[in-house]
Amino acid sequence: MPTRRAGHARRPPSRPPRPGRGAAVEFEVRGGVAWITLARGGSRNRLEAEVMAGLVDACDAAEDAAAPVVVLRGEGPAFSAGLPRGCRWPEASWPDGVGAVGRLAKPVVAALHGDVLGWGLALALACDVRVAATSAVLALPELRGGTLPGGGAVQRLARMIGAARTLEMVLLGIRLTAARAAEWGLVSAVVGPARLPAAVEDVARRMAARGPEALRLAKEAVVKGLDLPLDDGIRLEQDLYVLLQTTEDRREGVRAFLERRTPRFGGR
Repeated sequence: MPTRRAGHARRPPSRPPRPGRGAAVEFEVRGGVAWITLARGGSRNRLEAEVMAGLVDACDAAEDAAAPVVVLRGEGPAFSAGLPRGCRWPEASWPDGVGAVGRLAKPVVAALHGDVLGWGLALALACDVRVAATSAVLALPELRGGTLPGGGAVQRLARMIGAARTLEMVLLGIRLTAARAAEWGLVSAVVGPARLPAAVEDVARRMAARGPEALRLAKEAVVKGLDLPLDDGIRLEQDLYVLLQTTEDRREGVRAFLERRTPRFGGR
């Protein structure tokens, strides 16, 4: 499927542009995976209005695509260096690209390299699985400029690594290497920069080989369960299990097991 591009408008649009209208964000479906690429490598993929709009549009396309897994990556020397220079907070009229990624029902794999800073880190944390190159550096430098991190970075960090380590990152602005981020549980694997594309593709394709409905419901169980008391989270888990039993994918999984073959899931 040919690459499609999103996010061409010069001013913050009232609605995200449709794929094919610009070069801020690229979208394609390849190998059963939806690929979203931040295509402003010259600006280190800073999250300006066009990029935010392109992300919203690409996420819409990813939800509609016949692909159970999404990969988010960046062109150039950095995944994302955060907001544009001199911009401390997105304008109210800008689309919420970070939120769009966080709201995707499909699992999202982030390919991290170079700078992953500020709102760029918030974008990475909105994904579900993160694979990092050894060149990746993760940090929240906002307090140095007299402002606060945004994009949900603080809230997601505290849920992932706890309050103490989050405060260390926020208050001191420490820069995490990829290796330390892996020790803290922020990334699942660290590879050399040249190996990052292949490593991310391997993770995404292994994930995509599983049942699309099972992937979606498993993500829902984890993400929604975080905000629930334990007993309610367990009930949610049970309800989603029962729901999965009603799907054609579940029946196909049983048939494939009995017939000793690879299942052919249809996402139904």
